[in-house]
Amino acid sequence: MRMLPPLAALLMGASVLAACTNERVVANEPSSAYTLSEVSYGAGNRDLRVVLHGDPFGLPPERFAEKVLPHMQNRVAGVKTNLTTTPNDTARRDYKVVLAFNVAETMLNSSLCTDGPIPTSPPGGPIVVQGAFCRSGGALTSATGWLDRPQGPDDPDFRNLISDMTFALFPSRRAGLFCGGIDC
Repeated sequence: MRMLPPLAALLMGASVLAACTNERVVANEPSSAYTLSEVSYGAGNRDLRVVLHGDPFGLPPERFAEKVLPHMQNRVAGVKTNLTTTPNDTARRDYKVVLAFNVAETMLNSSLCTDGPIPTSPPGGPIVVQGAFCRSGGALTSATGWLDRPQGPDDPDFRNLISDMTFALFPSRRAGLFCGGIDC
């Protein structure tokens, strides 16, 4: 029997483990206005406001934020920022991240950026989270994530869902951007 090279065995093991997760995230095409320089301007070296709608676990709002926010930190490529539900005066008012859990009515992710309430379903069951990185009422980026079998707010799959959503909301470059064979 022929043995797999170590790298091939490692990659095969990683793909098997990745298939075992019950969470997934799909990012929408970023707005043409989305740029990394705008992310740096809106969030770099400052607080970035996070608005949470709904709670799939039935926790008090501040407790749910404590379960979500740590898994959003350090997920904005190349930008040092503090994602928080209680921003200080360093935050730019025109920018925010919105996560809405189990939205009760069908809505576009771009609609998350409005300031009105977003109706959500009661706790329990699978999780669908819609997210957007917003500037002045419009979505620069958005994504949707699913968690089929949540085990609670400390579930590694829930933590991964939040982390992956944050990565998806801050892509390292605009999708579809082609600069003659170089990564721009």
